[in-house]
Amino acid sequence: MRLATLLPALCKTEADRRRYTNVADMDVTAVVNDSHLAVPGSLFVALSGARRDGHDYIGAAAGAGAAFVLSERPVPAEPGVVHFVRPDARRKLGELAAAFHEDPSRALHVVGITGTNGKTTTSYRTRSVLEAAGFPTGLVGTIAYKIGDRTIPAANTTPDALVLQDLFAQMLDAALTHAAIEVSSHALDLHRVRETRFSTAVFTGLSDHEHLDYHGSFERYRAAKAKLFEMLEPDATAAINANDPEGPYMADRAHCLKLWFGLDTSADLSAEIRAMDMTGTRYRLDTPNGSADVRSPLLGDFNVMNDLAAAAAGLAAGAGLDAVVAGLERPDAVPGRLEKIPAADFHPLVDYAHNEGALESVLATVRSLAPRRLLVVFGAGGDRDRGKRPLMGAVAEKFCDRIFLTADNSRGEETLDIIREIQLGMSGSKPVVVVPDREMAIRAAVAAAEPGDVLLVAGKGHETYQILGPVKTPFDDREMLRQAVAEREAGVRQLARSEA
Repeated sequence: MRLATLLPALCKTEADRRRYTNVADMDVTAVVNDSHLAVPGSLFVALSGARRDGHDYIGAAAGAGAAFVLSERPVPAEPGVVHFVRPDARRKLGELAAAFHEDPSRALHVVGITGTNGKTTTSYRTRSVLEAAGFPTGLVGTIAYKIGDRTIPAANTTPDALVLQDLFAQMLDAALTHAAIEVSSHALDLHRVRETRFSTAVFTGLSDHEHLDYHGSFERYRAAKAKLFEMLEPDATAAINANDPEGPYMADRAHCLKLWFGLDTSADLSAEIRAMDMTGTRYRLDTPNGSADVRSPLLGDFNVMNDLAAAAAGLAAGAGLDAVVAGLERPDAVPGRLEKIPAADFHPLVDYAHNEGALESVLATVRSLAPRRLLVVFGAGGDRDRGKRPLMGAVAEKFCDRIFLTADNSRGEETLDIIREIQLGMSGSKPVVVVPDREMAIRAAVAAAEPGDVLLVAGKGHETYQILGPVKTPFDDREMLRQAVAEREAGVRQLARSEA
């Protein structure tokens, strides 16, 4: 791409752009913000980060052949390198990324999904609905990035602007027409989705105690989420949770068509739950396009809300009611979201619930299915929102018959210190077993489970690692639970043979 195409994002004024007339015809081969990715002819964007300062790597990028540099502050010139300075370089990165890939989101129908909980499930359900309607759909989210048959492991819920715009371009190359993406508050605050055109934005709801370590206050967290709705163009659609008290706040910031969805409301889309068991949920779906019965493979009121959000996104994209129902009835599992682990005589589940709101939703759902007993294994992340820890303890004690407290990703904190803060919210009315080692906690809970019990292992869901101190090691709750169940059942068989 010629540098001239990128000059509007690199220069503040027309006068500034004229200063670069003599190099405007130079080719830009790539836009990068990692010096390791710099190649001859690339544009290196130097950004100040929490851990590293990109300005320290300008020399390395130039040594790798970068012909252009955009920095947030003046730095010594590199010989033969064209230098631009913009204090808002992070914001400009989004514009550069979109321009370099020729604004791919404008050729896609992009559904952006934001909220504290439910983003991942809603994105998967939205993809199911859109594909049932005949719209080939890409996915960008916490678990993975999906383009047709290709799956790319996700580094962030919402990747940085360079990766995101490249993913959109790959989707177009793969003949996809739609994309469902999770949009985190961090991504909105750090301008990762800048210059992305959203055809639909979905608000799943907010929790008071999530990401406050980053945002500092609930008001700033809410304002970050609201940026998605402020970005919507007049021909877009905002799909908003009518049951969440922050729904009107988001709606006020969206100057476009609004679709409200909710349970037990007169919203545009609503559902009446008819029955629920361990195999799924039956409900009556009411929409502006008519009503239908749905047999969802997912459990719980909160997952019906996720279904309603996906249905709203599907209708906004032009899907018919039959396609919406077909998509919602697909048996596609969402990894680590109330994922069922096979067992002979009890019901092991794995879920990503890692704050008090999500944990309460999941435990209330499982409790409503009247298991013999409800057991839970969970902890809390270190170096994150400490205020939610006692709240999670109180929620677990409210719904569970037996609680196993253990490590999550303790990071730089001591696991026992985190557990003590969880216990501050507990009265001691329920049996609590403290097992700091997560593998041992899962094994202990499986050993304690009796026929008819439900055992929920919460907090990590789809994650395949654990971070303790500075060390990140492989760890998958689902695999660990499968192993423990297999060993339990092998022991039962051996006992039966010996007694025979």
